[in-house]
Amino acid sequence: MDIHLIRHPRTVAPQGTCYGSLDIEADPKQLAADVARLAPAIPEGARFISSPQRRALALAEALAKGPVATDQRLKEIDFGVWEGQLWNDLPRDAIDAWAANVAGYAPPGGESVEAVAVRVLDWWESLEIEDTPLVVVSHGGPLRLIATHITGSTPANSMAFEIHWGNRALVWRNPGRTALAGWNLT
Repeated sequence: MDIHLIRHPRTVAPQGTCYGSLDIEADPKQLAADVARLAPAIPEGARFISSPQRRALALAEALAKGPVATDQRLKEIDFGVWEGQLWNDLPRDAIDAWAANVAGYAPPGGESVEAVAVRVLDWWESLEIEDTPLVVVSHGGPLRLIATHITGSTPANSMAFEIHWGNRALVWRNPGRTALAGWNLT
């Protein structure tokens, strides 16, 4: 089964804003450009699923040309009290604590990368393999965690799999084998 993992478009949030669980809209111009660029790569008759957050769902529905199923497990990390603040304004000691334990640290009131991995991989493992291609529109964090899982890495190494806004990855998944076939495809 071909699985197309797509990161949402750039958002309307000011540059440098920390957001994960905030339900911020996609930048309308970028959304239109990403739809035009990605649409030719989407297989005819593909199934779609999306994060329920507007920035992802808008892209999924535009590519599907209609309503799309959502799953809460595909949401971005919750940064707790950091949400909506500028990264540069966050306390340096908190950022240092996160850097010292990327997978296990949770911002106050938020989630750790390990907690996000549990819910995202719960979704991933629940997927039934079908002949119909699947298009998944989500966020950088969940998509990186899927990539680390496929490649046998750990959540602590997920930042090595940077995926740009509006880009996609291609996964081949069959009963005996899963392979990351492409990353940051335009």
